[in-house]
Amino acid sequence: MNRSTCRDLLAEETGNFAIMTAILLPLTIGVGGVALDLTNVMREKAEIQNIADAATLSAASKMSKDDITEAEATKMANDEMVGQYLANLEASGLSAEERAAAKADLQKNMNTGATITSTGGTSKNFEVRMNLKANVQLSGLTRILGFEKIPISISSISASAREGNALSMYLVLDESGSMAWDTTTVDPLKPTRTVTGWYQCGTYQCWGNYQVTNYVTKIAALKTAAGVMMTELLKAAAPDLSNATAQETEAMKLIRIGAVSYTHETKTEQKPAWGTTTARSYVAALPTVPVGGTDASGAMAMAYADLQKANPTEEAQHKAKKNFGFSRFIVLMTDGEMTGYSNAWNKGIDDKVRAACTQAKADGITVFTVAFMAPDKGKDLLQACASNKESYYESSNMADLVAAFGDIGRKAAKTQTRLTN
Repeated sequence: MNRSTCRDLLAEETGNFAIMTAILLPLTIGVGGVALDLTNVMREKAEIQNIADAATLSAASKMSKDDITEAEATKMANDEMVGQYLANLEASGLSAEERAAAKADLQKNMNTGATITSTGGTSKNFEVRMNLKANVQLSGLTRILGFEKIPISISSISASAREGNALSMYLVLDESGSMAWDTTTVDPLKPTRTVTGWYQCGTYQCWGNYQVTNYVTKIAALKTAAGVMMTELLKAAAPDLSNATAQETEAMKLIRIGAVSYTHETKTEQKPAWGTTTARSYVAALPTVPVGGTDASGAMAMAYADLQKANPTEEAQHKAKKNFGFSRFIVLMTDGEMTGYSNAWNKGIDDKVRAACTQAKADGITVFTVAFMAPDKGKDLLQACASNKESYYESSNMADLVAAFGDIGRKAAKTQTRLTN
């Protein structure tokens, strides 16, 4: 082609447009596909990162709570990662063959490890690490440029710790008049009791002493349940010791418990103290035959004031014992609804208790609640106050109450799990 022909070709605008369009169209489509696929790749990477984080968090938490081995934690993290990853692929519409290939590829390029490190005494650190590579399939638009898939890399590290099971806890306990009522549990030590009054003797009504079934009162059940909870805390403080005195000695380094009871009035509190002895004594001294209405708002405010982050007392006390990390808990229990000094539910008091619970939870305090043979409004309040569903308990009898407080003790002794990557 000579110069004249080239000039003529370039000068012919109608033909040039069609030629240039034919040349550039695939490239334009491919570039558009790249932009779309890059967005999809970033989204999928975030989704896979979330799956990996959830898997390592779950495994690290399980190690802390249930003493599973490093190998068991590794398998648990891998299984959760693969399971959720495949579930997402299935939801995206990939065929069974494509999912099987993706699974094999993920397992080949996934490296997970779990470690348990003792930091002295009963303190332990737990860590789960996961590194993986995955391939994100590209769309047909990008494939025009010759790219089939893009590899991505994910890293997730989660850690949990038992820093001596260090904690500060406040018991907020109902001692209103209804706590003097009977439960449905017969006292095993004294199944009957003598009362004086009219009773049926043959076809006549007689006056005198007679025997009736002796049921455990609500307040007696509460005292037993609180004791079980503190025993669980002692076990966590010194899991390798069976002697109660030795356990209490260890608890004096790790556990601080305060308590306050309430009727329609807030009673004198027991400030948080080391170990469980002081709190046990406070609970044991609750009246055998309680009287009064129900208003937990002042007691909740008192518990929050002592445990809140803005109050440096608890942190200073724990640091003095070399507990540089500790958890904070409030245990709120009632058998009724908020009535004040009356026999009718009081919305204003109820709202105050809810507000106090909200304030405590916002400050990072875990709130456990126990509704003991409580009416619906009492249950509704404590459900709202609890930190989560697992922190709320309904007890319809003494056995339930004891089980609830025991479970709270075991849960409180575990520390929280966190992502560190």
